[in-house]
Amino acid sequence: MNRLAVICAAAASLALSACASDPQPVASAPAKRMVTPPGGLWEVVEAVAVDPTGTDKSPYLGQKLALYENSAGDPAGRICAKPVYMGWEADAASIVGAAAKPGEKRPVMDVTCDGEAFGAYVGMADGSLMTRVNNWALTLKRVSAEAMMAKAPEPAPAPEPVKVEQPQPEPAKMAAPDKRSIVYLASYKNEQTAKSGWKALAKKSPILAKQEPVITPFDLGKKGKWYRLYGLAADEAERAAICKQLGKLVDECGSRLRE
Repeated sequence: MNRLAVICAAAASLALSACASDPQPVASAPAKRMVTPPGGLWEVVEAVAVDPTGTDKSPYLGQKLALYENSAGDPAGRICAKPVYMGWEADAASIVGAAAKPGEKRPVMDVTCDGEAFGAYVGMADGSLMTRVNNWALTLKRVSAEAMMAKAPEPAPAPEPVKVEQPQPEPAKMAAPDKRSIVYLASYKNEQTAKSGWKALAKKSPILAKQEPVITPFDLGKKGKWYRLYGLAADEAERAAICKQLGKLVDECGSRLRE
C-alpha cells in the first residue's frame, strides 16, 4: 500500500470514530420564572469588598430596604413602585463574586423596574440574602417585627426660650402740685353763665387768659345755689395784678370771705 492510500485510510477511520462518539450537550441559559418576593424590611448587616474600593467602610452598611410586590428598594436608596420579580437557580459566585463559594447553586431573585435591571439577590441557607452593589458584596437580614415596632427614641426636649429682659418703662413723672392759691372773681346763678363770665374776664387779664376757670357750686340757703368763679395766683403780687387788670369789671375781686 502506497503512502497516499495509508493517509486516506486513516482519515476515514477518524471520521467514523467521530460519528460513533456520543453527542455533547449544549449549555443553555437557566429558565427564569416569576416569583413572589419575600416581603418585609431588610437591612444590610455585612459588606465585603470584592474589588478595590479605596475605603474600608461600606456606605451601604445599615441601609434598609423593602421587598414587596408593589414596592421595592435597593441598598443605594432607590425605590421602585412597580417591581417585577423573576427567579432561577445559579452559581452564587456569578452574582456576588468572590464573597460566595464557587460552584454553590443557590436560588436567585432578579428585580427589574420599568424594564431596567434593579437588583439581583441570592437566597442563602440561613435565610439571609446576598447582593452586589458596585464593588461591594452585601449580606441582608430581615428586620424582626420587634425591631420594627420598637419605640423610636424620644426627641430631645426643646431648649427653654431665652428670657429677654424687657426694659422697664420709666415711671410717669407726676406733675408738680399746683401751689397757686385761688382768687375770687365773681358769682353767677348757673354754670354756663359763669363760663361766659370767665371768657369776658380773661380778655381783660393776660394772667387769666393763660388759665382754665375754677367754678365751684355754693349753696346760699334762701338765695339758692350759686356758682363762684375763681382764678389762680402764684403769690400776693400776682393776686393784686389780676384784680388790677380786671378793674371795675368785678366788685369783690380777691375777696377772702368768698374763697
